Amino acid sequence: MDEFTGAMSSADACRQEGNAAFARSEYALAITQYTLGLAEADRASDRQKLYSNRSAAYLQLSAYTDALEDADSALQVDPSSTKALFRKALALEGSLQLQQALQVMLLAQHQEPKDTQIQKAICRLRKANDGKKSASETSLQQPVPLMTTEAPEDVHHGKRIKLQPGWLYHASPDGVNENLLILLHGYGDTSEPYAKLARQMALPQTACLALPGPIGPVPGTPNGRAWYSEEDEDESLTGGNSSSNCVTSTFQWLQHVLAGLQGSNGWRSSHTHLFGFSQGGSVALHLALHCRGEAKLGSCVAVAAALLPQQLRGLIELQQQQAAGSATPVLLTRGSKDTEVPLSRVQATVAAAERAGSIIQFHSIPGKGHGMINGPAEVRLLMAFWGQSLKHRPTQVSTGDPSHTFVEVHGGADTLSSLQQQA
Repeated sequence: MDEFTGAMSSADACRQEGNAAFARSEYALAITQYTLGLAEADRASDRQKLYSNRSAAYLQLSAYTDALEDADSALQVDPSSTKALFRKALALEGSLQLQQALQVMLLAQHQEPKDTQIQKAICRLRKANDGKKSASETSLQQPVPLMTTEAPEDVHHGKRIKLQPGWLYHASPDGVNENLLILLHGYGDTSEPYAKLARQMALPQTACLALPGPIGPVPGTPNGRAWYSEEDEDESLTGGNSSSNCVTSTFQWLQHVLAGLQGSNGWRSSHTHLFGFSQGGSVALHLALHCRGEAKLGSCVAVAAALLPQQLRGLIELQQQQAAGSATPVLLTRGSKDTEVPLSRVQATVAAAERAGSIIQFHSIPGKGHGMINGPAEVRLLMAFWGQSLKHRPTQVSTGDPSHTFVEVHGGADTLSSLQQQA
């Protein structure tokens, strides 16, 4: 099922480069190579293979909508392609369209009755369909089904966003989606409370997108997700100096998400902002500190977080490469009584970031343990930071003076109350 073959051509060379990247688990790079190959492909057979292989790469990044589209494109060229059928079924399964996934997988089995991967998938899908999940059980895989694939248009121009299942998007309450704030939850949590938090903060000219972690359900939680496993935080369990596949895959997936959001009808990187708590803060830091130069983000806020050892090594390598360009500004907060995130790891994160040329503000919150934003002092830190980093488009105020423009970021009593509820 996983071998790729084909005659050499300009498009085929790109496909082979993509296959090599895929074999190294560099899925975002593989997608780029397959896309380049599609631009060069003249023969239908080449397009079929490239679409099918790109679908496989999208699956590795949990980009099920894109994977399904590419599998369908491959099947339009060759409706009997076993690989394309198999990948379409996996994309449907990832989107929780279990009955349709089973039907497509049975079509794949008709093409290759003895394929063990297909047989195992059919058993899994039959079990999932026979033991029909309740609504709460379904939410363990995808927190909230979305009814639209397009974000509302703001008052000046449209922002188109292809939403994946479980992504929670809300337009700016003032109708001007100049910025995008991406929120990443902590271990065992879901995207819903973070979407609610963003709505309650109501940052000016800022749309929000809360993402669910790609790993789950987390044992012992009703519908919790994760960005990497708990074992990834203990290098004695993950092979010493070898980077975790979960950490790497999540990093590549988030890179792919950013690329999609920053398309021609999306947000510029300098208008894209990250917010993460605990484990979500760790992956937000990992991503933001690698976004520099033209890819520099607007900002990153990480609460009760620090980089893992393998993430720190990547930052040291970045420093050794002397990557050019300005870096994403970062605000990092940690409670003085936090027993989950050691101060030594936070200090190592700050030191490595500064050596790599990053601008990072670290604030210790007196008396606070491991938890979300809590107390007026921490709220003021965030609001002041966002006040400096959020971009704004001048808008006329109701005074009738067209020269009077403003943007204001503040945290009042309602904001503080809503933040404390998330702790």
